[in-house]
Amino acid sequence: MAATAEWEPPVAPEAAPVAQPERKGTAPAPGPPAAINRKAENNQPDEIHYVNPFVHKLVWDDPIDKAKTALLTVILLPFRVVLILVCLVVAWALANIGLYGLSKEDLRTKPLVGWRRQLRHLTALVMRTLFLFGSFNYIRYKGVRASPKEAPVICVAPHTAFYDSVCVVLFGPSAVVAKYETASLPFFGKLIDYAQPIYVCREDPHSRQTTIREIIQRANSKEDWPQILIFPEGTCTNRTSLIKFKPGAFYPGVPIQPVLMRYPNKVDTVTWTWEGPNAIQLLWRTLTQFHTFCEIEFLPVYYPSEAEKANPKLYADNVRMLMAKALDIPISDYTFDDCKLMTFVKNVGMPHPAAIADIGKLRETLKIAATDRESKIVASERQFTDANSLLTYPQFAERMQLDVQQEAAHNLFHKLIRPETPDVIDFREYLLLALFLITLYKPKLIFVESLFHLYGVNGRVNRTQLYQTLQNLVRISQKELNSIFLQADPDNLGTIDYSQFVKAIERNPLLAKLQKNNDPNNLRLG
Repeated sequence: MAATAEWEPPVAPEAAPVAQPERKGTAPAPGPPAAINRKAENNQPDEIHYVNPFVHKLVWDDPIDKAKTALLTVILLPFRVVLILVCLVVAWALANIGLYGLSKEDLRTKPLVGWRRQLRHLTALVMRTLFLFGSFNYIRYKGVRASPKEAPVICVAPHTAFYDSVCVVLFGPSAVVAKYETASLPFFGKLIDYAQPIYVCREDPHSRQTTIREIIQRANSKEDWPQILIFPEGTCTNRTSLIKFKPGAFYPGVPIQPVLMRYPNKVDTVTWTWEGPNAIQLLWRTLTQFHTFCEIEFLPVYYPSEAEKANPKLYADNVRMLMAKALDIPISDYTFDDCKLMTFVKNVGMPHPAAIADIGKLRETLKIAATDRESKIVASERQFTDANSLLTYPQFAERMQLDVQQEAAHNLFHKLIRPETPDVIDFREYLLLALFLITLYKPKLIFVESLFHLYGVNGRVNRTQLYQTLQNLVRISQKELNSIFLQADPDNLGTIDYSQFVKAIERNPLLAKLQKNNDPNNLRLG
């Protein structure tokens, strides 16, 4: 969602249990929130696991608010849109002037000086005016912003929406850590370039190390570089918790200033999450507000201890705890990868995509993940039908060999409930998702073999069931599927088993696709 936390250097060894960091020139860090203490002491998952930070429901049931929105859509919205576009074009033009005659290497190795630097401040002022026309009339500040020399990196959380980019404008402007592809974006590419970002090229295996080196060089340079701004969560959340920080910004081991973002509005038209209103809806609702409240709080500069410099994950965890304490919200085990996992499940058409991360965590809590229990259930069942798959909670607990008194078991069941059938779940849906998790990062063929048992009878599938087996794994036309099925069923029995299917695709491009790993990083079907 934001391009400022898309990189992450090679993973360091697992962090030790989070300790309170040493400080230089700051007061001792406050202890973690109570929810964090409970988790650490009892080794039990905190309740935040069951509040999905990637879901936002924008309730709109106030008739007065609806009438106001309708009126302002006609009276105010057109003027705001025109003024915003004018500001964007003016800022883009100024950025082009400021970048004239500069190469990519110039931008990477030398900070802007003289008239180019002054023009960059003017460009930032124009962009601040853009936010002014977008209903951000007044932004409240708390604390004192540190200079780039004191804190070369600014760490902003929670990351809520694309509106958070106002920080880039207000802080100098600040440089961001961004994907190389963003430089080619219409209008915004030039504006990002003008802030002298640190670009990351995913295709370059050395890019991450280069990024670390550039941050260190800028931090230790005697020249006047802009501060580097990063959203360490890597994606937008609904602010119910702070999800795992990506450790990328913490690898250089330089001082960081934590910055908190708040949007204390009666109606939350800002939050942009994986599940909820889309960007156009949020823009419309925000631009039809008289005023959108925004607060930015600068916390004291965080000076890492030697232990944190040696362990970026520990550094990231301690900064996250400090920020969560200041926000008075818990930390969460959710990560940017969880968001990618939900996106993948949605894109391939599997059920309950918003619950997949929770299902994975609850399986681990209940110690199911280590037993391969679902694979054994699927392999032992002759056929799954409505009669043996529509289960109440006690039936589900018995089938999965779970204690009905366990809160995690109860939560797992409720992740699979549909509104139209509140008392039962379809066990087949759970098994499909569990088998997907079991075969994650393994060849898709392993998943296929299990699905022959889930959808078929005694591990044999007919033509329709074969389509069910493949639909969440690869793109396949009905014509291609018919051809494969006929080749696998030379005796015209009407059903095939897994070995017949594999033999039939030996010379088919489909085999290569199914030999690839079941990887949510790809986000789409192959």
